[in-house]
Amino acid sequence: MMLTMDGSVWVGLAGTLVGTTIGGGLSIWASVGTQNRQMKAARDLRFEEKSEASANDAITQLYVIRQRARDFPQDREGWDAWQRELGRLAAEMEPAVLRLRDDELRGRIEEVLGYMDMIYELTDYRVHGGSLMLPSEVCRYGLDCLGATVRDRPLPAASSAILKAREINAFVVDQTRMSRQEGER
Repeated sequence: MMLTMDGSVWVGLAGTLVGTTIGGGLSIWASVGTQNRQMKAARDLRFEEKSEASANDAITQLYVIRQRARDFPQDREGWDAWQRELGRLAAEMEPAVLRLRDDELRGRIEEVLGYMDMIYELTDYRVHGGSLMLPSEVCRYGLDCLGATVRDRPLPAASSAILKAREINAFVVDQTRMSRQEGER
């Protein structure tokens, strides 16, 4: 009788040990899974915060560019310095643009900044929609795009200012191409 009791005690202990091991293993597995999800959520939150900070930084910098674009010189001698200043400000903004998460947004802001090197064209080619205020209006479009991103809204459609700038850019590219072809003849 003693043997049977000892055997059943061992069987009970073995069952308890197996149950505890399986239960403990499942508990550890669930804890690790929960911890991994929490770490991913925290990482995503940090990434989102950095992205929003980059967008806010870009908004601040583009606003400065827009204000400077409105401050066009009264005489033609100041235009070279004005264009260099806008180009410098646009170049300083590039690191903030590189940190923007959305590829489409980054492309639109890079397009806006590219037009800051075309001040003469944007202001002089009136036939194609150029005006003294066009550089500022182009910056306004960039600000609208950045603002939509910060508010988690879809990016706006191309503004009339961007369409005019694109038309002027296409005209300049065509003129450059034609000049090169004539030079090759």
